Amino acid sequence: MANARETIGIIGLGAFGRFMVKHLSPWFDLLGYDKSMPSPELLAREGGGKLRPASLPETAGCDAVIFAVPLDALAAAAAAAARHMRPGILAMDVTSVKTRPVEILSRLLPETVDIFCTHPLFGPQSGKNGISGLRIALCPVRIGKERYHRVFDFLTDKLRLLALKTSPESHDREMAKIQAVTHFMSRVLNEVGLEPSPMATRAYEKLQEFSSIVLSDSWDLFLTIQKGNPYAAEIRKRLREEMDKLERRLGENGS
Repeated sequence: MANARETIGIIGLGAFGRFMVKHLSPWFDLLGYDKSMPSPELLAREGGGKLRPASLPETAGCDAVIFAVPLDALAAAAAAAARHMRPGILAMDVTSVKTRPVEILSRLLPETVDIFCTHPLFGPQSGKNGISGLRIALCPVRIGKERYHRVFDFLTDKLRLLALKTSPESHDREMAKIQAVTHFMSRVLNEVGLEPSPMATRAYEKLQEFSSIVLSDSWDLFLTIQKGNPYAAEIRKRLREEMDKLERRLGENGS
């Protein structure tokens, strides 16, 4: 992946697919496909004009293919791309959960295709001022040591990311606490209404900041985090139980 001017195909040109373009284009020729292709103006503005819109067969035939589609569209995208993938292609994903994508890609892609699942722990909003020093989780599935280290070195040396190797199960257990809770609470807080106030404390301002960052993400991403993670429902249940427990303590202390 680190060799100059290899080709990368991006399947899915939503916000994150477009966001990747400016970070990958200095090192790779990029092709992109989406069933609902963004306008040339949007691609030029957000991707710096460095991506060539292409057909699915062209995009899936690149040296590496990144699936940047929502989780509920991944199986269909993988099945459609599989027939166009040459032996030795590297397939990756950027989904926010890992257990299900690993199962989907392992089942639907040819055995001759290498698979390396990832989760960039940032997005267009949190990475708008640059991605150097941000984290990315790595779940190698079907990839040789040499190729794994080439990808790892590119991510850490060229993109300056902090790469964290993990298993799909460990990743999803951690993300249930780290991501499912924060995204869930952010939407709850938004419904409560955190309006600006001249009397705002620093803690209140931090809550507003936290809520605004997470709410910039799409509803599709929220569904992936909450419904695609097998451990998210349990952590939400615990959250509700602890809130009820705190309410009971308040009641026991009287008014």
